[in-house]
Amino acid sequence: MKNIVSIILCSFFVATTVQAQSFSPDRPGIGNGSFITPQNMFGVEAGFQYTSTEFSDQADIGQVLLRYGVAEKLELRALINSYISTTFDGPVESISGFEDMSVGVKYNFIEGNGNTSVSGLAEFSFPVGSDEYTNDEVVPSIVILADQSLNETWDISSNFGYNFGPGSLDDNWFYTFTPSFSFPSSESITGYFGYAGMYFGNSFNRHWLEGGLTYALKSGAQLDVNLGYETEGEVLFIGAGFAKGF
Repeated sequence: MKNIVSIILCSFFVATTVQAQSFSPDRPGIGNGSFITPQNMFGVEAGFQYTSTEFSDQADIGQVLLRYGVAEKLELRALINSYISTTFDGPVESISGFEDMSVGVKYNFIEGNGNTSVSGLAEFSFPVGSDEYTNDEVVPSIVILADQSLNETWDISSNFGYNFGPGSLDDNWFYTFTPSFSFPSSESITGYFGYAGMYFGNSFNRHWLEGGLTYALKSGAQLDVNLGYETEGEVLFIGAGFAKGF
């Protein structure tokens, strides 16, 4: 896994020699946007997240997502994910390791008049992570992604999808609803807030409330800060990240 990460990082630095184009990052919200990486462009997104519960604290370092536009309406994706370190209030003090990796494709079905965009996303997670964090099998997911521009200030993004649960874990539906807004006094800063839900049928459901800010640099890069709260497990998370297209 460390060799894979080294190769990805080398690819990132090589890609910086390519001229940047218009790029719409999928981070930092829980959901993904419907917008496709422009053809022949390479996008890199990365970040850090700290998560706290009553029984544990966790640091996620990486959150690496690589995106490449292979056609006008099609992008390939590789979710390298994170190195995780978790400390517990209990007999086991801490564990650490890498998450599983995912690959996927995003295809844009509808892009009408610049106000509406609808895409489909299919991903497969592969059991290449550390023993402490792997699912031990291939896990697919499918999602419909939609974005709607309401006016010059407000936009709405929404996801509706299905995760195929690994092993004995239940499959689940998930949904996100995320309004975003721009600040009249600054063209560089945007904010968002929203809801994300994961529904397990007869099992328990999970509900997140989240929000954050993004800042667009003149170089075309984006910086972000984000935070959220999961109500059922009383989980608080806070993070920051970076995204840029080359």
